[in-house]
Amino acid sequence: CRITVDGNLLYVSGEKHIERSSHGSTYHVMERAYGSFQRAIALPRKVDADKARATFKNGVLNVRLPKLDQGRSRRIVVS
Repeated sequence: CRITVDGNLLYVSGEKHIERSSHGSTYHVMERAYGSFQRAIALPRKVDADKARATFKNGVLNVRLPKLDQGRSRRIVVS
């Protein structure tokens, strides 16, 4: 899985490889799902990308994106 923060967008991409199998008394079913995915998620405010953390455990992706301190935000003044 690859995670990128660019401005106010969070990009998540990767590949999934899922294989399921079930056995009944008279049948056997096997399903496979393979493929790549990509998502772009708009963030409601700026985040501190240097402090971003992500974990993947038991099929769950957890992404932590701390808000950017107001003192660290950049302001552009045009006169």
